[in-house]
Amino acid sequence: MANPSIYTVGGTVQAGGGIYIPRQADEELLGLCRFATFAYVLTPRQMGKSSLMVRTAQTLTEEGISSVIVDLQELGASVTAEQWYFGFLVKLDDQLMFDTDVVSWWQEHEHLGVSQRLTQFFEKVLLAEVEWQVVIFVDEIDSTLSLDFTDDFFIAIRYLYVARATNPEFGRLSFVLMGVATPGDLIRDAKRTPFNIGQRVDLTDFTFEEALPFAEGLGLPSNEAKQVLSQVLKWTGGHPYLTQRLCGALVLIPPTPLKKLRCTHKSK
Repeated sequence: MANPSIYTVGGTVQAGGGIYIPRQADEELLGLCRFATFAYVLTPRQMGKSSLMVRTAQTLTEEGISSVIVDLQELGASVTAEQWYFGFLVKLDDQLMFDTDVVSWWQEHEHLGVSQRLTQFFEKVLLAEVEWQVVIFVDEIDSTLSLDFTDDFFIAIRYLYVARATNPEFGRLSFVLMGVATPGDLIRDAKRTPFNIGQRVDLTDFTFEEALPFAEGLGLPSNEAKQVLSQVLKWTGGHPYLTQRLCGALVLIPPTPLKKLRCTHKSK
């Protein structure tokens, strides 16, 4: 019986209840996070970036590593630098639940610039209260392109890496930056960018072997399902979104037309 529910068309696999297809990027990113290596995933949309992030964060949490996901789109675009940076800390507090009152702490340190307050918060609060490793996933970093004050944010992230040389506690903290922009789009000064201290992880299209679980949802005998999947991948190039969308569309076609479709394509 066909099962279109295993295909996820838009959104994360976890939210849609579909099946997750691991790729080389999964193992790569998980390994980097385990060793507290700064990393970044910059890829076009609909490549499974968000699903990769959620899956990695869930696995790390199961292993006893605190994982925080901050979607920068949620911080807003029509905000001041003060509101934006404070919003970032609020997202951390929502997930890590600090004993420190974040509002009071932020107000008490208003004599500092916002980016310095951010780095001080990581050192004086986050690393003081969380005694184990923390990985912070910063998603939708391309949303900063519309803001004129976020260069300092990326510079602050670089500082948190460099500070490991003088404060070993920073070795428990790492970041994964995720978005669709290029490093050059996000910050122009190559000497101050965090992208030259992190490791890039590339998301690739599905290979036939990776995509095989999708064949199970087509509602066809095993060999026929694999043949149809092979043709799907030829049409989509293995693109995650297009592959799942086409598979989902095929299972909605009545059996006879679907059979004709396979035979017609095979005869070409």
